[in-house]
Amino acid sequence: MPGKECVNLLVTTSQGLLPFIESLPDAVVIANADHKIVLVNSRAGEMFGYPVDTLEGADLKMLIPVHLQDGHKRNVKGYFRGPHARPMGAGGRFSGLRADGTEVPVDIMINSIMLDGVRVAMALVRDVTYQRELEDRLTLESLTDEMTGFYNRKHFKAQLRAQFSAYTRSGLPASVVMYDFDRFKVINDQYGHAAGDRVLVDAAKLIHEELRPMDVACRVGGEEFAIILPNTNLQDAVTFAERIRKRIEQVEFRLDGITFHSTITVGVASFTPADTSYDSLMRRADNALYAGKAAGRNCVISQDSLT
Repeated sequence: MPGKECVNLLVTTSQGLLPFIESLPDAVVIANADHKIVLVNSRAGEMFGYPVDTLEGADLKMLIPVHLQDGHKRNVKGYFRGPHARPMGAGGRFSGLRADGTEVPVDIMINSIMLDGVRVAMALVRDVTYQRELEDRLTLESLTDEMTGFYNRKHFKAQLRAQFSAYTRSGLPASVVMYDFDRFKVINDQYGHAAGDRVLVDAAKLIHEELRPMDVACRVGGEEFAIILPNTNLQDAVTFAERIRKRIEQVEFRLDGITFHSTITVGVASFTPADTSYDSLMRRADNALYAGKAAGRNCVISQDSLT
């Protein structure tokens, strides 16, 4: 590489460095302490969708998503107060902003160098779209029930714990709807396990239509399910539960020319000031569900009915 080493700090010029960074497979963006881009390679222009001469001399924020710009500028200032090498894969997730307004997932390696007599930060920017998509897919698969597409019990507990924390901080209501299918074993015994699977899958699709983006539907057991309803009081949760109960009751399930029906029993609970953890809400929802079974099934029972 052109230039010379001085106390492990590369000292070079733009003219001398450019051939080297042009040979690299990753984008290179070099910026100064004033948040200005001083040099890029052609790969950076391709990645971000700008001509090289448009990037050089521009504010670095043009490559940063708007919601990250303020924090990024603070980070750059902090970096120049204590420059250090940052390897690929260190830290959290990063995104760049393309000229067309889309974001690109990136990983970044940063080193401090002396360029044309000025200390600058040289960043190698790698497009990690494929890796990020693979990582997200594997994470989702680890938290998702393969059959229904609902989240699994692990994710349910994590989300309910988070809802309880939010409730204790802000007092915003949150409710849980627990349900399972009535006499599910009879369906499996009479029509076969494929019929039972059809009930679970078709009912999950139906319920998904009723969910808001913030709601979290989970399969917590064989035929037992739970739905977390953030920012929802008990009465609204009961209304939701009754709606999905009626929809499932009215469905005619079909498999290989055979039609059959199924129903659910539902227990509903909401956080109260007396709760010390999410476990107490779960117990109330469970108790309400069992009370519904004892009352004859195919009904909705709330925690208020237990007092």
